[in-house]
Amino acid sequence: MWEYALFYHYRPRFFRRLYLRHMQVSHGPTFAIGNDFFLRHRGNLTLGNACGFGGFCRIWNYNPIAIGDDFLAAGGLTINTAGHNPDTMAGTGKPITIGKRVWCGLNVTILGGVTIGDDAVIGACSLVTKDVPSGAIVAGVPARVIRQIERSEFVRWGDGFEKSKSAA
Repeated sequence: MWEYALFYHYRPRFFRRLYLRHMQVSHGPTFAIGNDFFLRHRGNLTLGNACGFGGFCRIWNYNPIAIGDDFLAAGGLTINTAGHNPDTMAGTGKPITIGKRVWCGLNVTILGGVTIGDDAVIGACSLVTKDVPSGAIVAGVPARVIRQIERSEFVRWGDGFEKSKSAA
């Protein structure tokens, strides 16, 4: 039975941690990465504590990307800091900053130069081309603010999930 745990449970976590170390990613002690995670360059990526990425995520980190604590992304996330000038076709790039407690739905694309505030939710299949304010739900192509989130204060549970103080 221990062979099963060694080869099927611990191995993916060990190799994903090794991959992040090889790619020179700064990260907190707790993270989760789904299968087929792709990172274009070494460095230029900082992850907070308790970040989770679903399967088939692609990060094109030509410029710095900073992701805050408690980030959660469903499968198919694409983060791309690079682009091209349409007139000259010269490469351009801008950094991306993502705040704390941000949730990205399935197949979200975030482009360079974007800052996403804390406690934001990005709907499935959204294309984020402009800054997202804190506490906003955005969706669409391009992503637009749908409404603001009204939350009470939160207490960290310790496993990456949160609960309301009123529910404690």
